Amino acid sequence: MPRPKRTQSVTSEIDIRITSDEKEIVHTQAQKARLTLSEYLRRCSMNKRIHSRVSDKAIARLSSLCGLQKHLLMQIKGLPQKDTLRSELNSVLAGITATLRTVVKDNEDSE
Repeated sequence: MPRPKRTQSVTSEIDIRITSDEKEIVHTQAQKARLTLSEYLRRCSMNKRIHSRVSDKAIARLSSLCGLQKHLLMQIKGLPQKDTLRSELNSVLAGITATLRTVVKDNEDSE
């Protein structure tokens, strides 16, 4: 997603003092948001929303897995195959867990 164009050029500079730990945290948060440090600090200071950059593909996959899980839960009620269906439900839950781990790992790798 391209960076939005500014209506005014940036001409002023502000110097701040922070600890090394704070600097590392701010840099990490800016990288997670895939913003420059300046843009990240601008948005934070102006109370503007910082959008999550989780993959649309990961969100779609999680959504489909959750839908399948709901379907399986509805099928369990009153059926003699309850154990089989619970096993399938556990497979879906394992898929959700694996997907979430992938999303978290990708997010940590971008740091």
